[in-house]
Amino acid sequence: MEVIRERNIRLGRWAQTLALGIALFALLFLGACSEDSPPEPTAAPQATATATPTSAPAPAEPAPTNTPMPAATPTPAGPPVQVVTSSNIVGDWAKVVGGDRVDVFSLLPAGGDPHNFSPTAQDVARVADADLVLSVGLGLEADWLADLLHNASAEDAIVELGEGVDPLEFATADLHDDHGEAGEHMDEHGHEEGEHDSELIGRLLIGDGEEGHLSIIDLETGEVDQDHFELGSRAGRVYSTKSGRYAIAVSSDANTAHLFDGGIYMEAHGDHFDLVEDDVRKLDVDLSGDRPVHLYVGDEWSTIFYDGSGDIAFINEHELEEHGDDFVPEIMNVGPQHGAAVPLEGDLFAISIKHPDYPGDPDASSPIGAEIRDLHGDVLYTAENGCDRLHGDASNGHVAVFGCVGGVLAVEAHDGEYSDTFIAPDGASEDFRLTSVWGYHGLDHFFALGSEVG
Repeated sequence: MEVIRERNIRLGRWAQTLALGIALFALLFLGACSEDSPPEPTAAPQATATATPTSAPAPAEPAPTNTPMPAATPTPAGPPVQVVTSSNIVGDWAKVVGGDRVDVFSLLPAGGDPHNFSPTAQDVARVADADLVLSVGLGLEADWLADLLHNASAEDAIVELGEGVDPLEFATADLHDDHGEAGEHMDEHGHEEGEHDSELIGRLLIGDGEEGHLSIIDLETGEVDQDHFELGSRAGRVYSTKSGRYAIAVSSDANTAHLFDGGIYMEAHGDHFDLVEDDVRKLDVDLSGDRPVHLYVGDEWSTIFYDGSGDIAFINEHELEEHGDDFVPEIMNVGPQHGAAVPLEGDLFAISIKHPDYPGDPDASSPIGAEIRDLHGDVLYTAENGCDRLHGDASNGHVAVFGCVGGVLAVEAHDGEYSDTFIAPDGASEDFRLTSVWGYHGLDHFFALGSEVG
């Protein structure tokens, strides 16, 4: 398919660009090392039994005078440069470029899963002693790896190869035909070759707000599969996970949520990826609970808050991909409330705090503040500022923002340090309340809406 061809071409160009980046930097780095430590003169190579002795006459047919003599292979000067790479792929490139002049160690072994890998004390020591640390960057490495690189080594030893690459260039680049010229030929319909290579591929899942059915629209063909799935009650919200492969549909009236595999994903095959297009499938994962209401999709984790019980279901997309129907979500209980759980980096979560009078007082269902917890449920930090009638939330990875009466509560977690602040606009009226907040991973700005006062 053209889509597979397009993706493979882009992966190839990406690899070539990163390899060139390694080569250029390695040559500059090794060149600097050579200037600092000039190589000592080496003795002439000894003649082997089949070589012509140095005193022998010149060959019968001398080489033309305009033929350059082959350059002698330089001998490495001093000990090899200690290079640590984030993955074996980058490590292989570094070995090819550096040869005998580098000693390369890759943190992540071949076939290793970066989401489950934990560095050892020996790994930390290797990074600390490295002359050069190479990583891809661009957010491709897991959080633990970025922290390890920056905490265990000098800043000037780290090179993120992706800094020299513009990802948008590859996302928007036109395909070239086999002759290397873009748009040189026309197909039988008069379209330029490659014009249809970027057609939209995907499925749109639509929840019925009254009847409780889920319909599917194939975005490539336009085919509509009406009422394909039964959800048990109206679908209040349907969200895709970060990768776009999975969808979560909350059916609050049926006290459950549903997981769907969209069936479209890239599958690794050796040195390339193939596009897989299977049918949309409802996963056999139990997400039943007392009044699931609030759903939040983060960068790696998605959370479902069950107001009636105070349970929180934590859904990890990578574990979902690995286990499929056998996936079991993590569950934590923080007490019944109209609450929220917002993912932060490092498997931490900003979670609302229930009103002490609830559920005895039905009017006290809104939370009163926020705290930071880990996956074990341990409270790492409680915000000093409260949040009256907390509703609406967003996260950019290290900061979570909640809508409150009078402003917003911002809770931050960064490198094991925690803080919070309350931000109130000047001149706000007594009934001013922010009830919806928008944010995005890595973005430093949030946007809040005060629905009651416009």
